[in-house]
Amino acid sequence: MRVRIQEQEIPFPLTTIRGRLRLSGLTDTPISQILAGIQKYQSDKNVPTESELTIFVEDALKSHSPQIIKNYKTLNEYEHLRGISDEIPPIILALEGASATGKSMLAIDLVQDLVSTRFISTDTIRQVLKGIYKRKDHPELYCHTYQAFKHKQSGNPNLDSVVRGYISQCELISPLLIEMVKQIHAEGAIAVLEGVHLQQGSIAHLSKGTIEILINPDEQNHKAMFTSKQVAGKLKSVSKDSPTREEEFQSTRKIQDYMILEAKKHDLSIIAFESYEDARSEISELIIDKIEQILGDHKQ
Repeated sequence: MRVRIQEQEIPFPLTTIRGRLRLSGLTDTPISQILAGIQKYQSDKNVPTESELTIFVEDALKSHSPQIIKNYKTLNEYEHLRGISDEIPPIILALEGASATGKSMLAIDLVQDLVSTRFISTDTIRQVLKGIYKRKDHPELYCHTYQAFKHKQSGNPNLDSVVRGYISQCELISPLLIEMVKQIHAEGAIAVLEGVHLQQGSIAHLSKGTIEILINPDEQNHKAMFTSKQVAGKLKSVSKDSPTREEEFQSTRKIQDYMILEAKKHDLSIIAFESYEDARSEISELIIDKIEQILGDHKQ
């Protein structure tokens, strides 16, 4: 559809409204009804202004809970202020966790909800670094995090060797990741980051809009997701041998347990992942909380 902003007609993505409504706590069916109403409203009104569109949606929400209405108004206020004040930081959402904790699929969902224009996976950074560093120099880059200990170990010698192998990968990836986050913040772009190499507490201090969250399924759910990666995820890099996968899961869980301790040390939010819907809802609440904090600081 199109809207009028400062007397100019421009294309307007309905995904922006869909994302705000989902973050506000509205479910898919009423969202679809509101979006259908917007399309009819556009044909009746010709091309509405951005403020007319906002009023239309808020009127459509009157039959829903006061909390959903409050959340939607909060998101609109945040976006308005972002456009007129350099003091309002962008939301930079970081989903952390070991392999097969569900963070990647959650991140894809939340990219749409936040209408994020930046998405970074730490595995992508690792792939880029593999084009820079040769295998003979950094063999720890050329394997999964739970296999890196066979090639190199770093960090506290009292830690488990698997964890120290994971840290050795992070030592190569984290500096580049931190510089990317700094650049995203400077640009004012909303971003979603995900990956096992996001070390707890490593980026929260870079921006007041940063939200670090550890995704943490219980061991039974984690094992089920990990051992089914080859079948459900169609990943060719995952071993088809059941005993090998079991051994690799135990190593992965050691990394996750280490992350849990680090998340608690840095007072990060931990989502007890049981379903995508519940986890996404909890993350949405944390995003709203962060935005309310930003708005509150701005008004002081």
